[in-house]
Amino acid sequence: MRILIAAALLLLSNPLQAFSKTGHQLICDMAYQLVSDTTRLQIDSLIAASPYQQFSQSCSWADEMRADPAFDYASALHFVNFSRDKKQVSAADCPAHGCILSAITDMQRRLKQNRNDWQALLFLAHFTGDLHQPLHVSFADDLGGNRTAVYFYGLPNNLHGVWDFALLKQLGYETDANKAAALFNRISAKQRSAWRQGNALSWANESAALTLGIYQGYTPGMLIDDSYVLQYQAIVEQRLQQAGVRLALLFDQSLDATVN
Repeated sequence: MRILIAAALLLLSNPLQAFSKTGHQLICDMAYQLVSDTTRLQIDSLIAASPYQQFSQSCSWADEMRADPAFDYASALHFVNFSRDKKQVSAADCPAHGCILSAITDMQRRLKQNRNDWQALLFLAHFTGDLHQPLHVSFADDLGGNRTAVYFYGLPNNLHGVWDFALLKQLGYETDANKAAALFNRISAKQRSAWRQGNALSWANESAALTLGIYQGYTPGMLIDDSYVLQYQAIVEQRLQQAGVRLALLFDQSLDATVN
């Protein structure tokens, strides 16, 4: 019993990785297929200068660097919080030390200024993925759902962990490569065109709207099972697809001079 309680407290107190390694790989795989040939060559060149062999493997680097004191400044760049009495997030919600909104703009600027900046590439990839995980546009008082207790198929978890990795694992994305291919192939030309509209703030407000709905359906200690997974499956999958399309757009704007 003590072990179970300790595990539950650990889950509730430690922020978890955004969209998990699997989620970030899915997003980056889709983006890599969608970028222009020029951009893809630039990505390959940047990855060759990084510690990674493949682009998709690199997309969790921003989480892996959290233990390095040299990157302490980046801890606040994975999310943005807004007040519970608001329905939307605004640029004013981004504090002076930065948030995910300013980080996406800054990393895109860095790439445009220096196309050898592989760290900016990996930060941009990761933060764009984070932006599409709803609980990264959430509330400070419970650390974006990290202090919001639930039971996922009987095991202690929290809302943030559910949306980071538990849903993707339950849906089979960690073990079935065919699901990743099918997810990409379901993106229509119409969807791709529509999703390329807007900017980081408007995309963040899509997450904010989802977050509000997630909290409306939350009760402390609630049991999450098949009904919850089925309710949110299409939303989780669409957020991955949207992140892939939009990351490709940001990369093309940063690395291909022919793209506006």
